[in-house]
Amino acid sequence: MSQSVVTIRLNGHPYQIGCGVGEEDHLDKLGNEVESVMQSLVASVGQIGEARLLAMVALILADRAATALTVDPNTDAKVSSSETSAVANANDDEVAEVLEDAAVRIAALASKLASGATSP
Repeated sequence: MSQSVVTIRLNGHPYQIGCGVGEEDHLDKLGNEVESVMQSLVASVGQIGEARLLAMVALILADRAATALTVDPNTDAKVSSSETSAVANANDDEVAEVLEDAAVRIAALASKLASGATSP
């Protein structure tokens, strides 16, 4: 499998990130989203360290993802709390597994960023 490298900038620092061929634009958009959230945080809390900023960005993006899970994509309307509870209860194990995997990846990335590593 071929791999491409995209350079994203976070808080003024370039990071080279590997991705599959054809995924470059998507990765660039994701990097821009992370940078946008990070700059909003910097504006409100200042430069408090890369790892802490990244952790806060991760929490904000996780919150957005969790909120998106409670929106009915067919109507863009919020799903009722009872419907959300029923879906959440049915998928607790699956959601927990996905969140656990995401947490591991976020922790690994934060560790790499804190140590100055820039490649995957």
